[in-house]
Amino acid sequence: MLGNSKARNLGKLIATPFAKIFIKLGFTPDSITLLGTFGVVVVSVIFLAQGQFLIGSVLFMLFVGLDAVDGTVARLLNRNSKWGAFFDSVLDRIADGAVLGSLAFYFASENNVTYFVLSLISLVASEIVSYTKARAEGLGLNCDTGLAERPERVIVVVAGTFLAGIGINWMLLASIWVLAAISVITVIQRMFFVLKQTKIL
Repeated sequence: MLGNSKARNLGKLIATPFAKIFIKLGFTPDSITLLGTFGVVVVSVIFLAQGQFLIGSVLFMLFVGLDAVDGTVARLLNRNSKWGAFFDSVLDRIADGAVLGSLAFYFASENNVTYFVLSLISLVASEIVSYTKARAEGLGLNCDTGLAERPERVIVVVAGTFLAGIGINWMLLASIWVLAAISVITVIQRMFFVLKQTKIL
């Protein structure tokens, strides 16, 4: 998982200069989270849902990058809080739903039933991936496992839409298959991981 790898540390390193700029401009961690989510939703509806994948993927990548910036701002300002973590998680779910819902809309408008269904599977499974961890931790259990956390899923979406935007259309279709598969696999992995901790197995 990228979430527990050097890739995430690299992301924080890259985010730090941008975080300092936002701090100078007077942004709070919550306002950055809200800006990033609003941007993702608007980009998804206006561009991705309409099949404008090149500009959509670039703008999506910029706005979703604020997800790393808000946490860095909170750390630099020593404003890490339970509310901030909760707010960030809730808005992440909204952003994910907007992106995958917009892709589902695009495939529906193209009368592509297979990829419409796969997009819906990806949407539901992605939300469940996050829910399984939240619910397990709420029960005092560990759920830090799985093939694909949010960073991996974002990379798949960005890669697929960007490559489709430059004319490699089959990469979008491949990315939807990959996204659906890794999301479902992650849900299953987390369920079995929690099941083992309850000592039923």
